[in-house]
Amino acid sequence: MRNCGYFGPYSTTWKIGSEGVLALGGARAVLMQLAHPLVAMGVSEHSSYRSDPFGRTERTFMLGQMLTFGSTPAAQKAARTINRLHAHVHGTLPSAAGDYAAGSTYDARDPELLLWVHATLIDTILLTYTLFIGPLSPAEQEQYYQESRTLAKLLGLSPSAMPATANDLRQYVHDMVHSNRLAATPQARQLVQQVLFPPAPAILRPLMHLNLQITIALLPQPIREIYGMEWSSKRQQLFDLSAAAMRLAIPRLPASLRMFPITRRMIAHAST
Repeated sequence: MRNCGYFGPYSTTWKIGSEGVLALGGARAVLMQLAHPLVAMGVSEHSSYRSDPFGRTERTFMLGQMLTFGSTPAAQKAARTINRLHAHVHGTLPSAAGDYAAGSTYDARDPELLLWVHATLIDTILLTYTLFIGPLSPAEQEQYYQESRTLAKLLGLSPSAMPATANDLRQYVHDMVHSNRLAATPQARQLVQQVLFPPAPAILRPLMHLNLQITIALLPQPIREIYGMEWSSKRQQLFDLSAAAMRLAIPRLPASLRMFPITRRMIAHAST
């Protein structure tokens, strides 16, 4: 397999990342990222989320697929594209939010912001996989995190700026979630509305409301609170039953039904 890039069929990155059901955690990761006032400001001022939410999501997904399943040149090209887009993302916070004073500067290449975006993505993927597919051993979780450091480095985050282990990463996310550094700014609230309810035909509204409920279920309680999202033990019980049913059903499906078509094509290409 000469085309399998930085990972390959024996990596936990391919094992975990090939599962299409991980998409159910996408909004969770984005909402956690936007809870950082400097991230939200950067996205609000420099992203096409508002003007082209579906196009922005599709481009982000495709770049992620190239990084994960593409050949080494393809992954490097995807990383260069992301880094080029981030190069002009900088500015100042217009008003105080969380621990950040008005006038605080942001830069998409700031290690603090790169780490938060990366950590919330990895934390979400591991959570979503274990909830909807099945358990991962501590060794598998550690391997997945260590492999993810390769991608983070391609995107400008130095290994020395990252937690050393998967447990350290979880502790970092926990500490951030329970700190005063996160806050739902006006920019974050507008973006969250766009993420959860993008302009779409009315027939898709029930799916959007279902996605909202899944997203709220997956979020840590402090993040729900800063966005003003209500949750209850009854809803949690219903979600737990649904997740248990998915853990029974999904692993029994053939791999061809569990992957997105683009993922299958990229894996097949790597096998040639």
